[in-house]
Amino acid sequence: MFFAVTTPRRRRCSPLLLCAAALIAMRDAPAFTFTDGTTTRCTARGGAVAEIAAPADHPVVVRGRIAITEPAGSGYRIIWNEAQLKTLPPEMHDFIFFHECAHALVPTPDELTANCVGLQIMRAAGRAGFAVEAKLAAFYGPGNEYWRRTVECANAAKERAKPPG
Repeated sequence: MFFAVTTPRRRRCSPLLLCAAALIAMRDAPAFTFTDGTTTRCTARGGAVAEIAAPADHPVVVRGRIAITEPAGSGYRIIWNEAQLKTLPPEMHDFIFFHECAHALVPTPDELTANCVGLQIMRAAGRAGFAVEAKLAAFYGPGNEYWRRTVECANAAKERAKPPG
């Protein structure tokens, strides 16, 4: 139970109390479940990005999209079309999380940038590599320009990160 310190004129909550309530709420917030059963949360700007399931009449469902990341208050939220997400091959299912999280992290509305940063994050998390990326490439199709540019961008950023010498 939480108690607020009150004055005769108005109620006030201590900053510590508000932080504790926020941490409890974040602990109970839904997390993304990878195909191997592990879970994670997208964090951007020091806070958890809300993730919600889209109701049947939401535009992400009506348009047949997998997800959308949109501004919400001072942060972002990811709205998942869970039916569409479940139809994806395992590697793509997991990659989409990193892609959507990148939209909030950068932040960017640009799909190629979200793919690039998403692939970088997926690699850094140890969830990408030759076999996974080959399956992602197969999902996009042979010689797909969008995927080629995604990998080129992700590799270029990796090359820049190497120390000189």
